[in-house]
Amino acid sequence: PSGSALVYLAGGTVFGMLGYHALTYAMRTGDVGAVTPFRYTRLIFAMILAMALFGERPDLATWIGAALVVGSGIFALTRR
Repeated sequence: PSGSALVYLAGGTVFGMLGYHALTYAMRTGDVGAVTPFRYTRLIFAMILAMALFGERPDLATWIGAALVVGSGIFALTRR
């Protein structure tokens, strides 16, 4: 890999580790019922990053899936 690819790889690794640590800390110290719906938002962020960085265009099934994920998270939060 080129030098710039290694920088991106290292940055992704560091931020991934920090995000996982933050999620683990939130699950350990926070209200699990409030934290759990946010675990699935990574799918939405992955879709946004794929569009921004790689020029991918999601199909209808992807948009429907994203809407289900967001809707389920909102439902779980408001149901409490």
